[in-house]
Amino acid sequence: MRVFSEGGYDAFKEGLAVGMSADVAEKYANYVTKKTRQIKRNRLQNSYVDSGRNKVYQAEFATERKFPECRKGMTEKEITKYFNRIVKSKTYQSLVTQSGNPNPRLEFMKEVRYNARIAGNATWSRVRLQPSCGMNKWVVLHELAHTAGHMNHDVGFRQTLVKLISRFLGTEVAKELKRQFRARKVKMSVSQTIKSPLKWLEDYEKMAVLRSKTKRAIIEARPI
Repeated sequence: MRVFSEGGYDAFKEGLAVGMSADVAEKYANYVTKKTRQIKRNRLQNSYVDSGRNKVYQAEFATERKFPECRKGMTEKEITKYFNRIVKSKTYQSLVTQSGNPNPRLEFMKEVRYNARIAGNATWSRVRLQPSCGMNKWVVLHELAHTAGHMNHDVGFRQTLVKLISRFLGTEVAKELKRQFRARKVKMSVSQTIKSPLKWLEDYEKMAVLRSKTKRAIIEARPI
């Protein structure tokens, strides 16, 4: 017995209607279900799913190593001035979503931890920085990408972070971050279009042929 959700049953029937076998139509239904959920997650700014967080961190760390000046320490006065400049900028204001905060406040963690793993954190209302390791431009931009309306590290967060970095740290830094995202297969966009049954079937059959050729090439390359 086949069980469907998120529009899967309708997609299954559409697949059968264009001549798909039941097994292939079920694969199309699964594609529609998965794609529908992806689109919903991308539109839902405060999704509980944060599966890309570690890869985002890795990409950021790799970029920072190439541009160490982005992590240069600043005083409270300097970081406050920098923070206010960004928040008041047209760039930040244009990136704030309906669920974001156009005027977050800045706070400093009272307990200084020199072995702290968290340089900063953000809620809708404020950004908090760890004095021992979070007093730099990169951390400020990262946390403001959150207050702009992206509590997780999803596609919307990544797009916002890249735009903030491009404007306030430079286009070369932003290009490197995007390159690091690509190297880790971290998406920068999610297509909002669900393929029609015929288009999906065309792509499915092309991939089936490609997989068959690859498998045959591997077999032929094996020593006898």
